[in-house]
Amino acid sequence: MVSRSAAAVLPLVCCLLAVPAPARAEPGTGVTVSTCPPYNILTLGWADACGGDILDALFTGLVEYDPRTSRATYAMARSISTKDNRRFTVRLREGWTFHDGTEVKAHNFVDAWNQTAAAGESGTAFLFEDIKGFGSRVMSGLRVVDDHTFTIELRRPLGPFTQKLGHVAFSPLPDSALKNPASFERKPVGNGPFRAVRWAPGAETVLERYDGYAGRAKARVGKITYRAYSRDEAAYADMLGGRLDYLAQVPAVAASRVAEDLGGRVIKPVVGTVQEIGIPLRLGTNADLRKAVSMAIDRKTIIREVFRGSRAPADSFVPPIAEGAKPGACGAFCRYDPARARTYLARAKAKGFRTPASIPLYYDVDSGSGDWVKAVAASVDGVFKGEVKIVPKTVKTFDAFQRATSKGTVKGAFRMGWRLDFPHIQDVLGPQFASGGVYNYGLYHNPRYDALLRAADRQVSRTKAIGLYRRAEAMVVRDMPAIPLWFYRYEAGYSRRIATPRLTPFGWLDPVSVRPA
Repeated sequence: MVSRSAAAVLPLVCCLLAVPAPARAEPGTGVTVSTCPPYNILTLGWADACGGDILDALFTGLVEYDPRTSRATYAMARSISTKDNRRFTVRLREGWTFHDGTEVKAHNFVDAWNQTAAAGESGTAFLFEDIKGFGSRVMSGLRVVDDHTFTIELRRPLGPFTQKLGHVAFSPLPDSALKNPASFERKPVGNGPFRAVRWAPGAETVLERYDGYAGRAKARVGKITYRAYSRDEAAYADMLGGRLDYLAQVPAVAASRVAEDLGGRVIKPVVGTVQEIGIPLRLGTNADLRKAVSMAIDRKTIIREVFRGSRAPADSFVPPIAEGAKPGACGAFCRYDPARARTYLARAKAKGFRTPASIPLYYDVDSGSGDWVKAVAASVDGVFKGEVKIVPKTVKTFDAFQRATSKGTVKGAFRMGWRLDFPHIQDVLGPQFASGGVYNYGLYHNPRYDALLRAADRQVSRTKAIGLYRRAEAMVVRDMPAIPLWFYRYEAGYSRRIATPRLTPFGWLDPVSVRPA
């Protein structure tokens, strides 16, 4: 999904460094985790960047993601079978209960999915668009067979659909929530490793270990308190003061000293978000020029000077945590090489291409993208000495920017980002680059690419499918309808009370892996 992030940068109080660290936690005790104020948590459909971490601890779906590999494995599903990647039969594990003691049955999935998908304003309702009948109150592609079996029919084949089912939006809901959806807002009842005992996502939510949890991995701490912070600086102050055990993002002003502040208790995982520059093909650029611009961008220097190391240079279009990602797929075209960039510019001109006097690069002011956009422009200008110029252009708000990019009215290149909805290569290649793709804002159109993508979607063999998806990415690299810049890298800190934490593919703290140090 397309995402944005912006954070204020405020000074920290230096004297907080002298506050002693808290005592070590004993097994069964609680920990406190930072989160961000959610946009909204009224349904499972709002399991987005803010609030999704809490829901992920409350619910378990058909499959779950291994925090070490991001691979999907069965959770509530005993099996998910298909012969054509379009019709799936789901068989549930029996005896799994919700936190209210009722058994999870097939209709709890089917009815929950219909409810979430029907909420048109829901932030993740689009995840259900592959299912036949999406857009109707009851999707025709879902059918309950018996208490522990249901079937799914898609509009077209989609091989990695089962991997998609690990997103918390595909979780089941108990009968009480299905009959009274408003009860979800008061306090959701899930089927995951933790249950809610105090529900205030915008302030402080308390979850306790659910001892009746039927999952294979059991929680190692008895309680997790999710405390919402609107500023990373305030969370960092609490971390230094011994009032917080896990901080998802260290503020930029502390980046240079965080290792010393926290005694090395810092992790810097690359997560499933990639920043790109979209270049609509209607601008009249050609592939050689787009490759020249890409090779004129000094990613490493920009990451060091603008982001203070909180990004990693993109060497492909697909974040490395995704199944099927091929390191280095972009090859030389994503490496800073001024001489080769000028060679490709000359190639473009030799083919009769007229170099534009300037290429506008649009960004929304409230996204916090100004510094890196200007740095990209300076890098390109420095390589081409004004022969090709990137000119930063602003749009006042994210909403206005989003409307313009989605409607195709932006008269230039634009900043764009992609955050994985599920950790698989298809989730990048389909939505962003397939003809008619929901986020194909650059209007890339290549019939051969579309045919290869469809063949990969139909392929039942995961290994063969990955090979086809990688061939499709190679086509995107050849045509370069967008320029990959960098992958997001979280810089998370943790206290002495917990051992080295693990993150989910979405960058959330994996609640089951949290254990006392």
